[in-house]
Amino acid sequence: MFKAHVLLLLLILKHSLLCSTPSFNNNVVNVNKIIKERINGCISPETLKFKGKIEDITITFQNLPDLNGGAIRDISSKFNITLHDNNIGSIKSEAFFNLSGLVGVNLYTNKIKLVSTNSLTNLPSLTSISLSWDNEVTISPSAFSNLPQLAQVMLDFNNLDTFEQDWFDKTPKLRELHMIGNHLRTIPKAAFTNLQSINLLNFQGNKIESIDKDAFMGLRNLNKLILKQNKLKSFDIDFHTHLKLTYLAIDYNNITFIPDKVLDTIQSHLLTIHIVGNPWQCGCFHKLISWGAKNAITTFSQCPNQELVCVYPKTNPNECIERSDDDFYSEAWTPFVVDTLCYIMNEPFL
Repeated sequence: MFKAHVLLLLLILKHSLLCSTPSFNNNVVNVNKIIKERINGCISPETLKFKGKIEDITITFQNLPDLNGGAIRDISSKFNITLHDNNIGSIKSEAFFNLSGLVGVNLYTNKIKLVSTNSLTNLPSLTSISLSWDNEVTISPSAFSNLPQLAQVMLDFNNLDTFEQDWFDKTPKLRELHMIGNHLRTIPKAAFTNLQSINLLNFQGNKIESIDKDAFMGLRNLNKLILKQNKLKSFDIDFHTHLKLTYLAIDYNNITFIPDKVLDTIQSHLLTIHIVGNPWQCGCFHKLISWGAKNAITTFSQCPNQELVCVYPKTNPNECIERSDDDFYSEAWTPFVVDTLCYIMNEPFL
């Protein structure tokens, strides 16, 4: 009995301490996109004048240096929250507290430097997080934890130079991870083994030069893989034999060759592959086109009005084999730059 009382007191104390450091100071809050009011301290049913059903909270172009513990709290209805262009510098532990109906969090275009452990935690209805267009953000281990319905995370344009699966803890339904326009240089071995529900990975526009052969091990549900506009020179991946991959984008890299074993593994379900903008060996390029036609795979391989689509190596120019850089003329990579028009015409909306 005594122990139960102690635990209850600790819980009450913790609850009272949340919001002891205010996050809001006379800031304008839009409720349900119509009602405007000013808020101090925290956002909760007690501090909001609006007493109806909350479906949406939006705060834009305010000055919010930090989201401290309990910044948004104790709202039970299903709602989304958008906090963009607010100069937010950090998100502290349990900034989003006791929000059983919170569905989406949009935190784009701020100045977030730190996402603390358990910043977004214990949110049973949360399905999406957008934390994009920030600068030099550091994401702590378990920043996103105990989110049983989380399906989509967008971490685009944050200058991130690494991906750590320990950012996520108890997120069993995470399906989409977008990390467009960051500074990743490699994808290491077993990078996603704790995120086996992933079916879409989008790493477009990073600086990825290498991918470990076992980087995607365990991802049996991977359906779309987007690696366009990176710096890959090879694509030698040990995909699972029961891979469900239907869409692969490796356009605008420096790839000259794909091993036959990779093609054999990915062809069973593949519907679309983007290969344009790579300095393919001509022997490999023609092989890929034939392979796509044979397996009814749509192959985006050439831009309109583009003349040069492949290169001839110095030795055995008609063969498709793995080669060193020395076997290519130095100017081979020059013509293969991003063609914006081709990108727009050939890229379906995802």
